Amino acid sequence: MNRNLRTLAATVAVLMMASGAALAQGSAPASTPAAPAKQATPAATTKAATHHTALTKDQIKAAQEGLAKGGYYKGKITGVMDKATTNALKAWQKANKMPANGHLNEEELQKLSAS
Repeated sequence: MNRNLRTLAATVAVLMMASGAALAQGSAPASTPAAPAKQATPAATTKAATHHTALTKDQIKAAQEGLAKGGYYKGKITGVMDKATTNALKAWQKANKMPANGHLNEEELQKLSAS
């Protein structure tokens, strides 16, 4: 009985994560059953970790410079999308009434570069 309950809880957790990711991307959650938690977690982690890979080091540097000029970023200008850069980006997005998700798109990059 306890094993069935744990399996159910793990399945619910995976479905919640999948629904949250789908809703954050503006689409409906998948209607098919999700894979067990052990299989779904690496895929979700990989997707989150590769989100910023489309940005070049120079683009991230430009964003860091814009965030630093606005007082949001206090770190070194490295061109690496690290935790400090992501947190600064979230604060800047929130202050500018944008979704504070820490993901940098082309429009936001242009605004940061112009500041």
